[in-house]
Amino acid sequence: MFKDLITDIVIEAMILKGYMDVKRMHRNTNDALKKNEALLFKILKINQDTEYGKKYNFRNIKTIEDFRKSVPITHFSDYEPYVKRMIDNDEMNLLTALPVVGYAQSSGSVGARKFIPLTQYQINTYTNNTITRTLALTDKYYKEHHLKMFKRGRGSSTCVAFNDFLPNGLLCSNVADVAARQLGFLYPYILNVPFAGFFDIADIDSRYANLRFALEDRNMMYIFSAFFMNISDLIGYLKLYWKIFVEDIRNGTISDIANIKESVRDKFMNSIKPNPQRADELQKEFEKGFDETILKRIWPNLAVISGIGTSSFAPFAKKIRTMAKDIPFDYSIYGASEGLFAACDELESEKQLMLVDSCYYEFIPVDNPDKILSLNELEVGNEYEIVITNNSGLYRYRCGDVIKVVDYLNDCPYIVFSHRIGQLLNLTGEKTTEEHMQAVVNELAKIADCTIDNWVVYNNIDDQPCHYVLMLENKEGKDLTVYQEKANEILSEKNPRFGIVLFSGVYGKMTLQNLKFGAQEEWRKKMIASGTVPEQVKPVRILDNEAKEKFFLDRLI
Repeated sequence: MFKDLITDIVIEAMILKGYMDVKRMHRNTNDALKKNEALLFKILKINQDTEYGKKYNFRNIKTIEDFRKSVPITHFSDYEPYVKRMIDNDEMNLLTALPVVGYAQSSGSVGARKFIPLTQYQINTYTNNTITRTLALTDKYYKEHHLKMFKRGRGSSTCVAFNDFLPNGLLCSNVADVAARQLGFLYPYILNVPFAGFFDIADIDSRYANLRFALEDRNMMYIFSAFFMNISDLIGYLKLYWKIFVEDIRNGTISDIANIKESVRDKFMNSIKPNPQRADELQKEFEKGFDETILKRIWPNLAVISGIGTSSFAPFAKKIRTMAKDIPFDYSIYGASEGLFAACDELESEKQLMLVDSCYYEFIPVDNPDKILSLNELEVGNEYEIVITNNSGLYRYRCGDVIKVVDYLNDCPYIVFSHRIGQLLNLTGEKTTEEHMQAVVNELAKIADCTIDNWVVYNNIDDQPCHYVLMLENKEGKDLTVYQEKANEILSEKNPRFGIVLFSGVYGKMTLQNLKFGAQEEWRKKMIASGTVPEQVKPVRILDNEAKEKFFLDRLI
């Protein structure tokens, strides 16, 4: 088939490019600081005549010391007036001299959306470190572990389009979607959807659309997603509706669960046809059950699953693992709408290598917030808040992320994401992190023999003594409050400082509460309905504002 031949050629070319991309990552680990500083001065030179560059004297900055003296540490509020002028008045040369090709929507879980300018440089950085990197690492993995190549084919992406155009005519979506508009001509050859773009969230339930074409593609090679949470949601949807999918594939129909708009129905219908043979094959495998072999049984050539699956997304990766025997994971990239910061350089590894050619980095030590460090001053085992200067008009920008250095490759650190600023439990200076709390949840799930996919915690400072309250969702409907003593023992073990303050009596025992199953999913739908891009809706872990408090406290059992 001609299309399959084109797919083989395109995938092979992407693998070769991916090897070059990974090689570049590794090459940049030599003299990493020098290369990172060279990027900074290039950014300053390009933008010296922008309004922001003139205000902070970019032209006369010659050293890192000059840079830190001239340019202040910033938050997004510092850029909002500029971005508003860029969007409303189509003004240029304010923050960046480079053309803005789109905007990324970035937000917390509530509040006004942030519009992050995107330049072509930033789009290219994402393109060079995502799917091509994944494919090259997969090729390397199979050659090393199985002494053979994996079968080339198309894959599935959980990303969706978000057709939100700003007054200046530019697309406002997620970074993946903005890039997809440029590379969409390749999509029919690398994705099993036949269209040159992602499904718009307003046109059809993207889970139905993606699964419909993925299920018909017996030779599907990969699943690619922003987060393992999205993949978990996709498989959960499949588990619930597999009978409907089988019948739709058998008859060439579209079920009501697709929620498809009539305006796109014809386009969809022209791309499908009855496939009773594949339907029978799928039905046979689904009837065997969703065990650890299910993904390989329905997609025998599935070679890799890629997505962010660490930190708060680790439970979702663990859940997928129970259905993905013999399929390696790519823990993907670490970044945000503001920039891409690090990427994995081998499958099954959670550590990520910092990308010194993406942004200029500075670091604020968590244990010494008055200091500013450079790339070469980081120590393994320590945590740092990351500060970036990017190619899209953000300078010395506090992203709000804390990373932990876990290793070095030559002069460049490997990192893992630790937590978000503001999502750290620290009532008495004991510094309980999301990682600590996730460890408690994991242990409780084992002890109670149930599945705890979601949890939320808040500080109860109204009662005396003050204490943390951990709210837990479990689909089995078990009463988890009976494990309160055990939860405190586990947290004291994971974070000895917590045990010390608990023993001293100045801090009360953490209490447990049962949260209505599906509360996090309800929150997700609420945020999407309010205009937040789906990929930006992350699990709520801390009740740090009134809106979250009202929503989740109303859903206690």
